[in-house]
Amino acid sequence: MSHNPNPFDFVPFPSAPILRKEEQFDALGEKFSGYLEIEIKALTPVHVMGQVEDGATERKSSFFRHSGLPCIPASTIKGCLRAFTEALTAGWVSRANASYPKEFGERHVGFNAFESYDPKRGNRRISPPAIDPAFKPKANSDKLDVATYLFGTVIEGKPTEYEVQSRKSKVWVEDAYLPLEAITFKKDWWAPDIGGGAFMGGAKPSASNWWYFEPARVWERNLPGHAPVAEFVGEKFRGRKFYFHQNPAKCIQKYDHKKGEWIYTENKSHQRTFHPVRLECMAPGKTTLRFRIYLDGIPQPLLQLLKNIIQPGEHIRHKLGYAKAYGYGSIEFAIKSANLRPVGLGIPEALELRDVSVVNWDMESLAEYRIAEFIDQKALTWLARILSWQPHEDLLFMYPQYRAHEFKQPIRYSEFERKMAIIKMPASAPVIIRSHQQGRTIAEALWDLKRPIDFRLYQEKAEGWDIITRREP
Repeated sequence: MSHNPNPFDFVPFPSAPILRKEEQFDALGEKFSGYLEIEIKALTPVHVMGQVEDGATERKSSFFRHSGLPCIPASTIKGCLRAFTEALTAGWVSRANASYPKEFGERHVGFNAFESYDPKRGNRRISPPAIDPAFKPKANSDKLDVATYLFGTVIEGKPTEYEVQSRKSKVWVEDAYLPLEAITFKKDWWAPDIGGGAFMGGAKPSASNWWYFEPARVWERNLPGHAPVAEFVGEKFRGRKFYFHQNPAKCIQKYDHKKGEWIYTENKSHQRTFHPVRLECMAPGKTTLRFRIYLDGIPQPLLQLLKNIIQPGEHIRHKLGYAKAYGYGSIEFAIKSANLRPVGLGIPEALELRDVSVVNWDMESLAEYRIAEFIDQKALTWLARILSWQPHEDLLFMYPQYRAHEFKQPIRYSEFERKMAIIKMPASAPVIIRSHQQGRTIAEALWDLKRPIDFRLYQEKAEGWDIITRREP
């Protein structure tokens, strides 16, 4: 039975972040200040959530407005560019929930992002940090990653620590306002939801799976009144999450409870009924009004890198806003002008129009412009695979369903033991996973029982994965 790939994938973490002292960044070359004039073009419908209205049969989400005018907030734009920068340049992880605690009575394993986690009660299964603590931002460190040098940082702490735990940005982004005619409601612009809570795609990973996490062990979990089941516990996050581009009209048809193929669990006690959300969107082909990205003393190589991040070549395009899992939010930045002046002593020179061209992603070009040393090549490959804008491929990306042989399917520990005997692997709990290949071998042996055990195996067995692996920057 074939399946579509999951709508997101991960840019793997490198062995360690790439860090430099501030004076090393400053010494890269001549510095420039000024601003870039930018436009954003919608490639698919774009929705930035504003006011949400609940109706009898549906919900309506209006586009975000500021002073009554629709706009894409500066924080959304900056977050999009920063996330790409951190992945591309092996940077720190600035956006991560500190903790996902285990809820009392729930089976899931809790964890912290950068620290070990001890649930303190019940089954005291201590979880290691989900992310290597080396990737935790440190505003007062003597070394910085590229993203922090460019975009600054604020790390929350005690009020008296704010000054110590913050760093001024060299890049300021304006809100991007839209013409009123650029946004509208259309009957086929909606996203699936379930009454009573988030439907899918929310940031609710659990260490008791191999979906968000690299395989670490298999426990035997006892359930009252039921046979013991195998619990697949992970250790480290697989990487930084990004969403694939796809056609939203084609995607959401599959989730339509009336005519699609998605199966919804009707359970009124848990409010698990289908509940669509209509979206007011920026229409494909429409552009924002021009807005500015201001720059303050950025060395020439990093200025070129920033231009490449904003306009990442022929194939890669960014995503922002709500419902990215269903194809919404595909956008294209266009640098319309670069108005800059060199930073020096004395009276500042007048702003001059500068070159807005970007550099090819091949190593020779990157080296020529002195930005190759900042690029994690493995990350660039994965960003190209996930964020390539290739409408002609017509690929469809969907979540596994909560049904038999997918997320709903438990695996009895006796079945797990039987499968392990076939592949001649020990099955005494807990089974410790020594390598990625060992985890994959276990997931392959269990494939006919449950498919979405190991994320990487699920993706690589999906329709069109061979096409995705051929994508290049």
